[in-house]
Amino acid sequence: MSENKYPYKDRKYDVVSYDPKWPTQFEIYAGRVRKIFGEGVQIEHIGSTAVPGMSGKSCIDILVLVDSLKTVEDHMREMLDVGFEYAGQFVMDDSRLFRVVKDNTLLANIHFFPKEHSHGREMIRMRDYLRSHPDEVHKYSAIKNELYVKYVDDYASYRKYKDEYINALIQRIS
Repeated sequence: MSENKYPYKDRKYDVVSYDPKWPTQFEIYAGRVRKIFGEGVQIEHIGSTAVPGMSGKSCIDILVLVDSLKTVEDHMREMLDVGFEYAGQFVMDDSRLFRVVKDNTLLANIHFFPKEHSHGREMIRMRDYLRSHPDEVHKYSAIKNELYVKYVDDYASYRKYKDEYINALIQRIS
């Protein structure tokens, strides 16, 4: 993991309105992962693209819960062969990340965590909370849009202040 918590210098990004095509895009990527790992893994659509009405980056976030990260290592070649780029232990300890990047645009993140990892469960809990609380979706979308306008050329600052909101939200729903 990078020593800098926000290693996003000069990263270009955008925040867009919810796109009803996002669930279909998730299913395409999830199908590729399921074909590699079989039915024994839990695959979840997480992040902003998983919440109807939520504004966000148009990157599809996928959570895959596995018995062990060794399972991921055992299927590394297959993941690379279907076009997923390996980013390593990027998010936090005891995780693995793959990405789909096309024309320098990040299209998808595939996060792998062991089933018992608390962060994986936290991501599902937050998604489920947002799906059932449209007022929170509206508030969170507004904050992301405001931060985007303010930090259009500074993804690190956008991410820093967005993460502060997310951490407060997690505390409220825990």
